[in-house]
Amino acid sequence: MQVYDKKIIEAAQRISQIGHWTFDVSSSKAFWSDRMFDIFGIDKEDGEPSYPAGHKRYIHPSDWESFDSAVTTASTKGKPYNLIINIIRGDGNIRTINTQCEAEKDKESNITRLIGTVKDVTDLRVVDDQLKESEKRFRLLAENATDLIYKYNLLPEKGFEYVSPSVTKVIGYTPEEHYKDPDINDKIIHPDYKKRLDELFKNEDFSKPFEAKWVTKDGRVIWMEDIISPVYNHKGELSSIEGIARDITKRKETEEELRFLSFNDKLTGLYNRAYFENELKRLNTNRQLPLSIIIGDVDNLKLVNDILGHLQGDRTLKKVAKIIKDTCRSEDIVSRWGGDEFAIILPRTPKPEAENIMARIKNNASEASQHNMPLSISLGLATKKINKTIIDNVVNEAENIMYQNKLVKRSTIISSILKSLEAALFEKSVETRKHANRLKNLSLKLGKEVGLESKQLNKVSLLSTLHDIGKITIPENIITKKGPLTKKEWEKVKRHPVSGYNICRSSHLLSFIADCVLYHHERWDGKGYPKGIGGEEIPIESRVVSIVDAFDVMITGRPYKKAITKLEAINELKRCAGTQFDPVLVQKFIKILKS
Repeated sequence: MQVYDKKIIEAAQRISQIGHWTFDVSSSKAFWSDRMFDIFGIDKEDGEPSYPAGHKRYIHPSDWESFDSAVTTASTKGKPYNLIINIIRGDGNIRTINTQCEAEKDKESNITRLIGTVKDVTDLRVVDDQLKESEKRFRLLAENATDLIYKYNLLPEKGFEYVSPSVTKVIGYTPEEHYKDPDINDKIIHPDYKKRLDELFKNEDFSKPFEAKWVTKDGRVIWMEDIISPVYNHKGELSSIEGIARDITKRKETEEELRFLSFNDKLTGLYNRAYFENELKRLNTNRQLPLSIIIGDVDNLKLVNDILGHLQGDRTLKKVAKIIKDTCRSEDIVSRWGGDEFAIILPRTPKPEAENIMARIKNNASEASQHNMPLSISLGLATKKINKTIIDNVVNEAENIMYQNKLVKRSTIISSILKSLEAALFEKSVETRKHANRLKNLSLKLGKEVGLESKQLNKVSLLSTLHDIGKITIPENIITKKGPLTKKEWEKVKRHPVSGYNICRSSHLLSFIADCVLYHHERWDGKGYPKGIGGEEIPIESRVVSIVDAFDVMITGRPYKKAITKLEAINELKRCAGTQFDPVLVQKFIKILKS
């Protein structure tokens, strides 16, 4: 409305000057006041226009018929009129006027003259049209808005005066249900927020949006933001409220997620390092002594990532997190401190009690281990007993102890993992312990026959067992498939030398055979995989094991291939010498087989 204040004032100043006119019925003569000439834009010296010809010139054609009829009826029957019509001024501008008329009669009730007034209502009509259009737009907006728009009366009686149709979509209740039940809010407002709502009305503080949980008709709980405007009567009493309510459930969920992420680790759900450090400051008081700190690190997570992939590494971290969380008490602060590190704050916990918790974590991790990947956590513990001890020193002490423990058991852990990997290979693939032993014996014989040194023979010995270690990363249904492999399945199989290489590179105990594992499927003619190298570029240890492995597979068979005789296998080696296999090594191996 403020947009139109100036226009309304200016219009009011103009329309306060009302034009007056009289019309003598018997003589058909009219008299106009000065304001009449102003309204019609006629020079006073030209005189009043005659009726009807003179008037017809100034009355807009669309309104002439109704105006002429009203004047005729007034002059013949004495019926007053009140019309709003458009006129064409002398300057050609179109204006809107309100013209009123009454008839005067003599003693015999004969009509003697007509008396009337004219107001220029152009600006008021424009404003009125604009207000009507504005009201129409508001009504359309309210009817189609996704927000809930309402007016609720408190005096003289409680009840909804208006509720927009969107209420049905938002909470399931219809506007009609609101009109019928003044207390429907008792069903809608969540019980946890009714007291706050009562306080809001008691204090009449509507300066801020009111956020509360609502219960929909079908029982869902949603978050709503209610912007409330109070309406007071002439006595200063709160008589009603007008408001717009909006569903902010998604916003609240996002806020909750951001709040969670600001204090929690996204992967494990544990508290993050920032929260750990804040809590450490908060709990670093005399009341919380003795305050124990445990720092933990998942052993050989890199090996898990290299062997089974980062997804499995993430699963391992989540598994460790759950073990620690479930083992600790509700008052303990368990956090993910870094990539594979965890930190625990144990308030009012003496060192012996903290050692018991640490022992349970280790035991629970051991019980949760899988046969192909032992789950191991290195832990360090330190306890603050007196207030003057610097808490950062306690944390550093726990971390140093953890690293010491990690170094002490490193070889044991890796050996355990390697044994588990070997067991997993034999269990998952068609490889067997007997095959590995035969392969080792024959490979060592061939190695000695061609004059390999002691270091090379050690490689051959381990390579004969673990050359196919990368197969533990291949789905079991592909390895044991009896029919021919698809192109995609074959591509997965061909990746196993690279997987095996990565596994070996991750362990200092196996790194010396990593290249041999990588190249054990290369061919003498350069048509092998994964690198396509040939001849003596292929490590001799790989060439030895590939020949012996092919022979043993031929005479023992596989799910996809029947076994053949020793003689047939020897003939096949001869046929492939110089293409698939090193011809010199084939000749030496056949000599061993025939001896």
